[in-house]
Amino acid sequence: MDSLTQIVLGAAVGEAVLGRKIGNRAMLYGAIAGTIPDFDVLASHVTDTVSALEIHRGFTHSIFFSVVFAPFFAWLVTRYDTHKSIKDWSWLFFWAFITHPILDAHTTWGTQLFWPFDLRLAFKTIFVIDPLYTLPFLMCVILAML
Repeated sequence: MDSLTQIVLGAAVGEAVLGRKIGNRAMLYGAIAGTIPDFDVLASHVTDTVSALEIHRGFTHSIFFSVVFAPFFAWLVTRYDTHKSIKDWSWLFFWAFITHPILDAHTTWGTQLFWPFDLRLAFKTIFVIDPLYTLPFLMCVILAML
C-alpha cells in the first residue's frame, strides 16, 4: 500500500493499543511504526532494480521482523518516553509492524509474511493506492484524534 495508507493504519493501531493510556501520542508513534517496514526501499540506493524489488516486502514485512524488532523499538522509545512499560510499547510496535504486511498482502504485489521462506502472499483484493479505502479510514482516525 502507499505510505499514507500505512501511516493511517499505524495511527489507528496506536490508538487501539495505547490510545486510552497515553492519548494522541499513541497515534503519532503508531503512524511512525506503520512506516518502518517500508524502510527496505532504501535498498534501491545500493543495489540494482531487480534485487531491490526482491528485497522490498521481504524481511521487514515478515512475522519474524515484527516479533524480533518490536521489543527493540519499544526499548528505544522507553529511553525517551517513560510513561509506559517496554511491554506496552512492544505491543504497539508489534501490531503496527504486523498489520503493515498483512495489508500489503492484499495487493497484487503481495508480501513475504513468512520470510525466510520464499512464499509471497498476494490476495489481490485491493489496489496499491486505493482512496476508497484510505480516505474514509483517514476521516475516522481524525475523528478519533479529536
